[in-house]
Amino acid sequence: MRSRKGRFDDAVPFLIGALALAAFDAGRRIYRHTQIFCPDRNPIQTWDPADYGIPAGAVEEHWIDTPDGEVLHAWYCRAEHPRASGVYCHGNTGNLTWSAHVVPHLLAAGFNVLFFDYRGFGKSTGIPTYRGVIADGVTASRFHDEIRPKHLPSLLYGFSLGGGVAAQVIRRHPFDGLILQSTFTSLPQITRVLFPRLPLHWFTGDLFNTLGVIKRLQVPLLLMHGTADEVIPCSMGHELFGACPGEKRMHTVDGGLHKDLYVRDPDSLIWAISQFIADLPHQKHRTVSLEETPVIEQWTDSLLRTVRRAIRKVPA
Repeated sequence: MRSRKGRFDDAVPFLIGALALAAFDAGRRIYRHTQIFCPDRNPIQTWDPADYGIPAGAVEEHWIDTPDGEVLHAWYCRAEHPRASGVYCHGNTGNLTWSAHVVPHLLAAGFNVLFFDYRGFGKSTGIPTYRGVIADGVTASRFHDEIRPKHLPSLLYGFSLGGGVAAQVIRRHPFDGLILQSTFTSLPQITRVLFPRLPLHWFTGDLFNTLGVIKRLQVPLLLMHGTADEVIPCSMGHELFGACPGEKRMHTVDGGLHKDLYVRDPDSLIWAISQFIADLPHQKHRTVSLEETPVIEQWTDSLLRTVRRAIRKVPA
């Protein structure tokens, strides 16, 4: 019969392995929360759309309930002569006001657009998570379908990390076209670029695999990228372009950096978007592998929504 010490010695490798896995998982969670999402509750200037050059009367403010009980803040901006309507997924920093300067240019292209904040950003409730921001994109897309003019084509627009979000959203909700601006191929790959001397890509997991989605995309794709992008190399945009099997086009801004495309060359971007809208096929498109939420998750979301709303009604 083995001694108690002998049994303990046999268990040591398993304990070390378990601790290593726990440490790895903790590192992964810390990395995701500290490096992927950088929300800000305060506007870059004010919460008045007019301060970002958006015409008076062009914006409707909305509050969108999510299935799990959060509330998303959104602006639906209407063009004077709309030719398409879409949802805009912003980047990983700040809130919707950090990208609000883009709105006048999209309206000039005849593009109605729903700007929204993910959970934990701006006025939206909650804390941002990988699954949460994707769910928020799907929720915003469903809300957009309720309020948009039905005769207009529906587009999904993603900037930077928002492009990664948009790629996951379009797997779960149908659109007639996809626009990606300054978007990476996958989170592990961009982590390698940003931190070449540190193995931080080990902690990302296979998140925001934009390239994998683009390889199966069945709606027209417009890619826009600055040739001198200092955050996400333009080569990633070309890689996404090469992987797309269907109708696609790419517009580059010579010397453009990650955040200055609409400052450096707004006219060419408006032209590219206008042409993309004009050339969209008349028939409605659906993406492959649209994922329906399992019934058990719907029940769980409903329960969470009820509990969270009850908590918010309790006086402090």
